[in-house]
Amino acid sequence: MIVSFRDEWLRAFFVDDVSSRKIPADIESRLFRKLLMIDDAVTDQDLRVPPSNHFEKLRGNLAGFQSIRVNQQWRLIFRKRCV
Repeated sequence: MIVSFRDEWLRAFFVDDVSSRKIPADIESRLFRKLLMIDDAVTDQDLRVPPSNHFEKLRGNLAGFQSIRVNQQWRLIFRKRCV
C-alpha cells in the first residue's frame, strides 16, 4: 500500500487521476499500472513478476530503497515501511 509520495504531482496523478506535464504522455498508462503493482504488492516477489519490472534493491546512497522500471528511461524508486 502506498502511504506517501515525495512529489505532489505523482500523488495527484495516482490518487486523483490528474495528468501532469512532468509525465510523458506515452508512459502515462504504464506508469499508472506500475504504481498499482507497488500499491498491491505484499512481498518483493510480487514485484519480480513480470520480469520487465526489473525489480532491484538499491545500494549505495539509495540503500534501503527499491525500484522497478517503467521503461528504459524511467523507473520508480520507493521504500517499504514496516507496519
